[in-house]
Amino acid sequence: MNKGMFSGWRDVFSFSLKQATGKKFRNATLGTALVMLVAGLAVSTIMAFSQKREDGKRSPIQQVYLVDESGLEVLHLAGFEERHGKTFPDVTFEESGKPVEELAVTLGEQEPNALILEISRTSEGYLLRAVLPYGSEIGQGDAEDLCEAFADVMEQSKLLSSGIPMEKLVLAMSGVQTSQLDAGEEARSLGEEMVSMLAPMMIIFFMYFMTLLYGMSVGNAVSVEKSSKLMEMMLTLTRPYGLIFGKVLAITVTAIGQMLLWISCLVGGFFLGHVIGERVIYPEYNNILLEIFALLQGQAGSTAFTPGAIVLAVFTVCLSFLFYCMLAGLIASFASKAEELGQVMGIYQLVMMGGFFCSYLLPLQEKEWINTILRIVPLTSAYILPGDILVGNITALEGLLFVVILVAFTAVVVVFTGRIYRDQLFYKGKSLRERLHRKAREA
Repeated sequence: MNKGMFSGWRDVFSFSLKQATGKKFRNATLGTALVMLVAGLAVSTIMAFSQKREDGKRSPIQQVYLVDESGLEVLHLAGFEERHGKTFPDVTFEESGKPVEELAVTLGEQEPNALILEISRTSEGYLLRAVLPYGSEIGQGDAEDLCEAFADVMEQSKLLSSGIPMEKLVLAMSGVQTSQLDAGEEARSLGEEMVSMLAPMMIIFFMYFMTLLYGMSVGNAVSVEKSSKLMEMMLTLTRPYGLIFGKVLAITVTAIGQMLLWISCLVGGFFLGHVIGERVIYPEYNNILLEIFALLQGQAGSTAFTPGAIVLAVFTVCLSFLFYCMLAGLIASFASKAEELGQVMGIYQLVMMGGFFCSYLLPLQEKEWINTILRIVPLTSAYILPGDILVGNITALEGLLFVVILVAFTAVVVVFTGRIYRDQLFYKGKSLRERLHRKAREA
């Protein structure tokens, strides 16, 4: 009976999937998922406790007596309440013309929660000195916190005392920003710029660790079973092409399912912790990470995080991982013996690391022709393409085109992997060098 090139791959895929997802695998996966759930829960609850502690931190200082020897025309005390009213809710200021030593004696007996703040002019600028009255109940750390907070007031007071009109003062203090824009290109918001930089970096790191963790698993699966009786039985059901494709695809699907479960548990634990933090720990809790994500998502508009971009990016992640798994299978196929696997897989690790560093470092050059090459070459496009699609660095049409190119390269790798694997099986494990020498002698 004639068989197609990939005939029987479904049977191999089903068998390899059951073999890979045994009891040990399930226990390890569920255990890690539980750890991820607890980690996500811990992140939100720790932020809630931290925010509750910071918001509940109230200074015991109630009265501050100012001994002002700075010579400033304006002392902008209203700015202190605007910036530090939550930390120092009970503080009131009162200017005093009495000497510091006299105040230190009288206040300690009458006002134990009062503090003396001396402002003086020096050759290097201005000096703030907090003086604790005798018998004061205020700690040294609270006094230092007040001095640090009051330093902002001094900066504003110096500017207001300079005599410059407020309109010119605001103009002089305004910052200068730069941006680059090609003709006909629409300007991006701050949120889009942040997303376009951070999201691809995170996806590149995610893909790197995925390919690093599972590359050796693919190599072992390809190399170890070459001389087993199980291999002889499988070859009666399928051809080497279908055999290697089904086996590597099963490992790929297993790895992707495992990672999706872990990420889902991490995200689920994070949102569960958010609910607990908001309803149980601190009712006024604000999840900073969710607020940042909402801001970025709202500013990104239609160029990033659209449903179509998310679907295509997820598909590209799976395709990219399949490409590197097939590449690991291709390189592992050159190992004629299981003992040679470690040396052969060293080549895979070098190739994988080269693609990672090129994808991570070369886009920093900010040259479009470099990015285009990175999106075409499969070793780098597998890393960089999902992030570019997700954040809208490329259009949907460009994304589809680059994905088609990656599909074509993946198919080529699959065919070459099957051919090398077939030759290794039917040449009874002879190395590639031996076969080449034999062909040269026959010629």
